[in-house]
Amino acid sequence: MQRPRPFDGAQGRPEALPKERRLAKRREFVRVYETGQKLFSRYSVLFFAINDLPHSRIGITATKKLGKANVRNRLKRWTRETYRRQREPLGLDAKTLDIVVNVKPNAASASFDEYSRDLARVLERVARS
Repeated sequence: MQRPRPFDGAQGRPEALPKERRLAKRREFVRVYETGQKLFSRYSVLFFAINDLPHSRIGITATKKLGKANVRNRLKRWTRETYRRQREPLGLDAKTLDIVVNVKPNAASASFDEYSRDLARVLERVARS
C-alpha cells in the first residue's frame, strides 16, 4: 500500500520533493564534495556542483553527532521544507545544480525559524553564484 503524500490544499498537487529531485547514492554525494564549492553558515555546510540534468537536486546528511534519530529526522525534514519553499522564489529549479546540505551539531538546539532563515540565506548565496 502506498503512503499518501502531502498535498497543497489550494492546488491539490503533491508538495513533497519528487525522487528525481533528491540525491540518494553515495557516489552522487562524493562527486559534489570533490568537484563542488563549499559555503558555510551557522547551522550547516552547503556543497554545490553543476549536474547534467535539467533541474537541481538536493541531498542531506545528518550524522549521529546531532543526536538521536528523532533529532536527525526532524532536521532533515526542516531542511527539505526550507529548500522546497525557497526553490521557486530563488529559481533553484531552473539551475542545474546538485546541492548537499551537511547539518551541523549546533542545529539540534535551534528553532525552526532560526534554522530556516539561516538555510534560506545560504541557499540565496548559492542561487547568486
